[in-house]
Amino acid sequence: MPKYENILFDLDGTITDSAIGIINGVIYGIKKINEIHNLNIEIPSKDILRKFIGPPLDISFMKYCHKDENLANEFIKYYRKDYNENDGLFNCKLYDGIFDLIKNLHDKKFNLFVATAKPKESAVRIIEHFNLNIFFKEIYAPVFGEKSKNKTDVLIKALSKEKFDKSKTIMIGDRIDDIDGAKNVGIDSIAVRYGFGEDKEFENATYIVDDAKSVFDILIK
Repeated sequence: MPKYENILFDLDGTITDSAIGIINGVIYGIKKINEIHNLNIEIPSKDILRKFIGPPLDISFMKYCHKDENLANEFIKYYRKDYNENDGLFNCKLYDGIFDLIKNLHDKKFNLFVATAKPKESAVRIIEHFNLNIFFKEIYAPVFGEKSKNKTDVLIKALSKEKFDKSKTIMIGDRIDDIDGAKNVGIDSIAVRYGFGEDKEFENATYIVDDAKSVFDILIK
């Protein structure tokens, strides 16, 4: 019998390569803030822009752009206008092997869930866009208008509602938020190198892998 029964997947950087859509939205949001408030916030470098993928956007804005909570919330409003209304959320693609991984795990009767810091409304649209909705039992994520939640908060909610046996539950993600979030709630984790994180973010990961096949091999052994 496999060790794990309940599998929680991060979305951005784990299921989808969403860099282009998110980065375009971030740039749009910063430019609108500059335009409206007559500011001169510098557009971050490409490497820094990639760090916006995964963690809550308001936290990233205050960390890398301007430490002002009101401006951060306004930035998110403009980001979402570009990302949602201009269909930037669909400017992404599935990582190699990820559809087959999810389908095969579903077929082998694993309980599959999405756990993301992305707003649930957007996450649902993306999962449905790629016809993955039939494989997941639930999507755990903050809803629009809710104060930004980190991955730990999302996992706490999932574990509370599902009553998981923690010893049989594992989180799969590409950023420190996923790995440390799993540790914070007492479950194992798989860090995927193909996403947006760096190895230094994976210190607390139970496993580190390079591709979807390696995830499958860990889960079925």
